[in-house]
Amino acid sequence: MNKVILVDDEMFFRKGLRNLINWEDCGFKVVGEAANGEDALQMMHEVNPDLIITDIRMPVLDGIGLIKQAIEIERVQTKFIIISGHSDFKYAQQALRYGVYDFVLKPIDQDEIEQTLRSLSNTINEQKKLHEQRLEEQAKIVFNHLLLGNAADNAHSVDLLNLLSVGNPNEFIYLLIEVNGILGESTLNNEERVRRIQLTLANVIQDVCSSHERIWIQKAGQCAVGVLITSNHLARFQMSIKKFMTWVKKELTNRLSEDFTFYVGEAVPSLTLLKQSADGVEMAKQHKYTNNENGIIIFEDIVDKPISFAEPDETIYQSLVEHIEEESTTQIILSLETLFQSLVSKNLSHTAFLASLNSFVHSVLKIIRKMGGEPSSLHSYRIIYTLHNYNLTLPQLKELIINFMIECKDEISKLRKQSANGEVHKIKQYIDFHYHENISLKTIARKFFMNPVYLGQLFKKTYGIYFKDYLLQVRINEAKKMLRQSEKRIYEIAECVGFNNTDYFVTIFGKFENITPSEYRNKLMNERNVIGK
Repeated sequence: MNKVILVDDEMFFRKGLRNLINWEDCGFKVVGEAANGEDALQMMHEVNPDLIITDIRMPVLDGIGLIKQAIEIERVQTKFIIISGHSDFKYAQQALRYGVYDFVLKPIDQDEIEQTLRSLSNTINEQKKLHEQRLEEQAKIVFNHLLLGNAADNAHSVDLLNLLSVGNPNEFIYLLIEVNGILGESTLNNEERVRRIQLTLANVIQDVCSSHERIWIQKAGQCAVGVLITSNHLARFQMSIKKFMTWVKKELTNRLSEDFTFYVGEAVPSLTLLKQSADGVEMAKQHKYTNNENGIIIFEDIVDKPISFAEPDETIYQSLVEHIEEESTTQIILSLETLFQSLVSKNLSHTAFLASLNSFVHSVLKIIRKMGGEPSSLHSYRIIYTLHNYNLTLPQLKELIINFMIECKDEISKLRKQSANGEVHKIKQYIDFHYHENISLKTIARKFFMNPVYLGQLFKKTYGIYFKDYLLQVRINEAKKMLRQSEKRIYEIAECVGFNNTDYFVTIFGKFENITPSEYRNKLMNERNVIGK
């Protein structure tokens, strides 16, 4: 309801005016009366009226003098209506110059004055609404500048407190609340979730603060909200931020079916230091997968705890890649469990944690690309590729990675079957050219992105001989050729054809030829001597 003061030196006129008009229906409430302009100015400072209805001719300070001083000196935004028994054109001109809303002549017509008041009430309400919106936008800008540290140099704490309307606390804390999980595809849906969280959180915090205090909650990222907490909010919790946060978490999770992570910044004594608290939140976020027991991470609890930003050695992923190639779902899950335990035990920061998983993911996607597959066709590819955009708890992240790796395993298996027949001939050629190297069924299977067991079965089916026997046969044939054509010693020939152990070479040679390498060479020499005679 808008406030109005009636100013006239005739008391009976004031009383009559007060009783004549249905003030509430017109959107006003009479909050005072004055007999002259001077008294009206005093009252104006006390009640801050939206409207003053005044006569012109009054003792001490007349109506025009009142309006002039209020507008030119006091700089008030109060509206004025003049009611006068004099139709002096000079007064009307002065009234227009000062922006007086209306000039009404006595005797007053009730319908006319009430219509004027209703119209003015609507105008005042619209102006108030616009003023509040401007203040709101200005306060939001200032609040954001405080978080960035841009308002500290030229801002005064008292002015900031008044602008943000947060009372007069002695400590300020920045709180960030993340909503965890893979959210819907619709941006509108996500926006609606954030709005619902903001409203619910405001209702929760409103229970522990004065109705006159403004609760500052704003969107902070894709699905997170930032909150300004003050010492006023902690009064009912023995000034304990831990007790307050436990209560907030309980209330919020009871009212909304969401999974939250709460990050509490450092308590600071002034709004101009709010960025320091926001920086504490950023530090707390790095401990999401390392020091997070109950979903609430408080700066003062983690500030001295060690955390690593270095990625682990890539060799820890090797066994995982092998299990994916071997198409062993059980081993993939067990290995990923071990991997996550390892990453947590190393106290990796949130950033390093995701970077480590990202490296592993790309190494698996590289295998799919080399096999001629298209990673973007995978169902979970988009989510995995933009993993840093989502807020995920450790169990959610683990489940996502496990499902993705099983999908990759299935894709690799499909690609392998599509190209297996052509690949087995390439593998045979590879053996023929690389028999002298340290190769095995396992190393070749990895090179050709095939499961070792499957490759062994396919090789036997295609060529009628087991892989290992074929490799040994090639090596023995090449050894026989070298025994015939060179003077190399037996151990030298063994090394040349891929045997690291001479005794093992001799044993295998004997199994294939029923004779030792030396006996084979001597037999050839004897045959040459006989021919020479």
